Amino acid sequence: MKEKKTKSNYISIGESRKIIRYNIKQMRYYEALKKKNRSPEEYTSVMHDENNLVELDNLKTCFFTDTGTVMSVNGVSFNIPKNKIVGVVGESGCGKSVTSLSIMQLVQAPQGQVIDGEIRFNSDNLGRTEDGKKLAYNIVKMPTKEMYKIRGKDITMIFQEPMTSLNPVFTIGFQLDEVTLLHEPGATKESAKEYSIELLKKVGISMPEHVYKSYPHELSGGMRQRVMIAMAIAGHPKLLIADEPTTALDVTIQAQILELLKQLQKTENCSIMLITHDLGVIAEMADEVIVMYAGRVIEHGTAEDIFFNPMHPYTIGLQKSKPLLSSDASKPLYSIPGQVPNPINLPDCCYFKNRCNKRLCKCSGAYPPMIKVSDTHYVSCYLYDEQKTDEVKDEEAK
Repeated sequence: MKEKKTKSNYISIGESRKIIRYNIKQMRYYEALKKKNRSPEEYTSVMHDENNLVELDNLKTCFFTDTGTVMSVNGVSFNIPKNKIVGVVGESGCGKSVTSLSIMQLVQAPQGQVIDGEIRFNSDNLGRTEDGKKLAYNIVKMPTKEMYKIRGKDITMIFQEPMTSLNPVFTIGFQLDEVTLLHEPGATKESAKEYSIELLKKVGISMPEHVYKSYPHELSGGMRQRVMIAMAIAGHPKLLIADEPTTALDVTIQAQILELLKQLQKTENCSIMLITHDLGVIAEMADEVIVMYAGRVIEHGTAEDIFFNPMHPYTIGLQKSKPLLSSDASKPLYSIPGQVPNPINLPDCCYFKNRCNKRLCKCSGAYPPMIKVSDTHYVSCYLYDEQKTDEVKDEEAK
C-alpha cells in the first residue's frame, strides 16, 4: 500500500526558479509603467462623489517574494471625505501602512507594486467634464515624475518613527526649508527660513530659532515628531496621512501630539487618514473608522457605529482585547485565538473563518460581500446576510 504524500511547506529548486522568473517579468512590467510618458487623459478619472477627497476602489498591492506573491492589500475600497478624520485600525500585517504607502506611491519597489484598482484624488488643478462631473487624478496610473508635483504638497505623510525620517546630517531648518523651496515657486532662502520658524511655532515648539539650527539627534522624540508634523503641513496639504504617529512616544506626549493633529485639521482645513493600533485613539479622533483584516476592509462606519454597535466578530474581538480601568487584573487579557492565513495562499472563503466562534456553513463558500447595515455602516460577514434579505422583503411588502 502506497503512502500518501503530505503537502510540504518547502518549494523545490525548479519551483523557486519559476517564481523568480515570474517575479522579474512582473517587476519590469510595472516599473516600466511608472516611467512611461502618459498623456494627462490616461491618468485622470472622475470622482464618484465630489465631497470626497480620496476614493479607493478595489485597490490591490502585492509584493513579489522568493516564495510567491504576497497580496498585502487585496481589493480595498473606501472613501476619505473632505475635512474629516478617517481612522484605519487592525492588527499588524493587515495592510494599513501598505494602503497609505500606495496612496503616496511609496510602496517599496521593485518588489512592491500596485497591480490593480483606482486611487482617485480630488485635485483643484483639474476642472470638470462636459457633463459637470469633477475630474480627479488616478494615482495608480500616474507617472512617477507627475506624482512629484502632488506628493509632499497636496498629500503628505507623518511616519511612525521620526528619527528614521529626518536626515541626521542636516539641520532641522535645512530640511524644513527644502520643502518650501521645492513646492513654493518664487520662494527665497530668507522667506523659507521665516516660514519654517513660523511652522515650528505653529506646532508648539518653544525657542523655534534654536530648534531651527539644531540637528535631529539633539531633540527629544516628541520634538522630532512635531518637526515632522511641521514638515507635513508646510505645503498646506489637502490630505495628511499619519501612520501611527504616537507609537514611539510616551503617554503624555501622545496626548499632546493627537491634540495638535486635531487642531491642525481644523485650522488647515485638511483631511487626515489616521493609522493606529490603539482603539482609544480612534474613538477620540476619528469621524469614520475602517477596520482591516488580512488585506481587506471587513467593516466600516462612523465612530459611533463601530464602537457602540460592532458587528464583525473580528471587530468585537479587537474591542474585547483592549485593557480597561474596570478590567479584572487577576484575569488574563483577551486575545483572538488562531492565526492570520498565509498571505501567499489566501483561501477563497472568509479569511477570518478559522478564528471565528460564530462561523456558519456558508462561511466556507465565497468570500462574503460588503453588506449595508445602515446608511453609514457596512460589514463583510454572512451573519448579517439573512438580516439584509429580511429587510428587503419587508420593503417589498410595503
